[in-house]
Amino acid sequence: MSENPAERAQTYLNTVEKALRVTDGLADPKARRVVDYVKRYVADTKYFLESGKPTTALASVAYAEGLLDSLKILDLLGENNA
Repeated sequence: MSENPAERAQTYLNTVEKALRVTDGLADPKARRVVDYVKRYVADTKYFLESGKPTTALASVAYAEGLLDSLKILDLLGENNA
């Protein structure tokens, strides 16, 4: 994997956006709230990449990925968790 922060942020962003697809039908309101945060971090990541701030973008997408991981660990993504 590249050590270039912009390339790494984009790679993680692609992974997080793919993982977000399994969150559409979540019933648990707390899980949906976490997913909302993930989506906000994804939007921030895109903004920072477009603004030429790849290190900040990488931090944002890392938070998003961590939140999705926590939902997986707590088994709140259901049977189709990615």
